[in-house]
Formats: sequence, C-alpha cells, structure tokens
Amino acid sequence: IIYQNSEQRTSNDATMENQTKPKPPSAATPTAPTTPTTANGETLLGTPHSELSSICLSLLAAFVLARLLAVVSALATALAAPLTGFYLMSTCPTVESFDAKRELKRVLRGDNLPEDHPDKPKGFIGKALAKVTATIEAEAAALAGCSVEIIVSINFHG
Repeated sequence: IIYQNSEQRTSNDATMENQTKPKPPSAATPTAPTTPTTANGETLLGTPHSELSSICLSLLAAFVLARLLAVVSALATALAAPLTGFYLMSTCPTVESFDAKRELKRVLRGDNLPEDHPDKPKGFIGKALAKVTATIEAEAAALAGCSVEIIVSINFHG
C-alpha cells in the first residue's frame, strides 16, 4: 500500500495498532467470572443455574407426589370404609344362629387356644377329658338357669 499523505498514513497505522493490541478491561466493559477448568477445557463445577433448577424441580416433583399420595389415600379411605361396613353387615350371622351352649363347650374345651398354650389339652386322653368336663359344666350352667340374651340395637337382616 502506498500512502499519499503522511496524515492518512499515521491514522491507518493507529487503526492497525488498535486492532492488534488487546484492550485492557475497563469499568464500562463487564467481564464474565472465571470458573475452574480441566486441561480439556471442561468446567470443574456445574453451572449454578442448572444445579438450582434441578433442586427446585426435584422439590416440586416430591411435593406433587406427596400431594397425589394424600389424595389417593383419602379416596381409598372414603371408599374402603363403607365397603368394609357393608361386608361386615352382610357376613354377620343372625341372632337365631347363635347357640350359647355349643360356644361355651368350645371355649371350655380349649379349641380357641394356640398350640403352644400351657392350658391347651394335649394327646387323646387330655382332649377327651376336656370334652367331658366342658359338657358337664355347660349342662350344669343350663340347669342352673344361666342363659344368653342378645339385644339387637340395629337389625341389619330385616
């Protein structure tokens, strides 16, 4: 390039120097914060915005899940209570089907006791003796005038 004017030449040189020299940071030019990097240029720390957003999303998901479980639990309770009541009412035996003497004998024989209970009769002779004792006691109670009276407060069987 041939310069015709020395004034033009000095302005072009100044422009070229400005383009090649790095500018020092000034107060008007904001600089980005530096993050530690590895030799490959990857950042050691994740960006704070992505960590914060993932924590917020996790908390939001946990809250939504807890709220959903609460609603499902309330719905299950609202449906289970009447269904359980209906089942109990429909399987309840009638008053006429209850035989007090038979139930007394069953209890006195020890049929409702667990196998490892010390009062449960063991062996053939123990069971036979428990049956005879239960029959004698139940008949003695009936002869003495003991009876069972069932009072029905709500009649479910019509």
